[in-house]
Amino acid sequence: MIVISVKLLIDAINSLIFSNQIDFSIYLVIVCIITIFIKILLFIYTNKLNKKYNNILLKANSKDHFNDCIVTTFTLISILFANLGIYWIDGLVGLGIAAWICYSGIKIFIESYNVLMDISIDEKTKDSILNLVNNYEEIKNVENIYSTPSGYKYVVILTICVDGNMSTFDSHNLADSLEQDIKKLDNVSDAIIHVNPV
Repeated sequence: MIVISVKLLIDAINSLIFSNQIDFSIYLVIVCIITIFIKILLFIYTNKLNKKYNNILLKANSKDHFNDCIVTTFTLISILFANLGIYWIDGLVGLGIAAWICYSGIKIFIESYNVLMDISIDEKTKDSILNLVNNYEEIKNVENIYSTPSGYKYVVILTICVDGNMSTFDSHNLADSLEQDIKKLDNVSDAIIHVNPV
């Protein structure tokens, strides 16, 4: 996506500098409309699968369909303006499309990099976990939170402190309950709770 955006950027600059003209054709308009319709359907389908499986490849594919839809829509606009003799719109639209695709590509690259480099859970997820912990009055404090990637999700390892007089049975029930709450978070596949006495 990033490589394509660079190519589009070069083409857009050339179009602006040399005032490239587009030959209007009704067939181009028809093809653009059909392509937009198909790409919208493909975007909806792959986006639904991505939400179900939380898969970076599906997310990239979904973004690609969405970008194709945007590109084709603006191409259609450029064609219609060209019919009115306004040719500079094509280059301007190309610059915008290139920037949009580059931005989307960089975002996906960063997400993929984070998975490959075993980056820990983000601060938002960590805050969500601490909010869940705060729902339990028996937990006096949290000693540490660790995480390790497991596919596209994380295994969270948490050390909590409870009253030293609490029975082993009660402290394990507490830990089990907290584990279940944490596992409900979108990007957490499993949770392991260690219990220490205060």
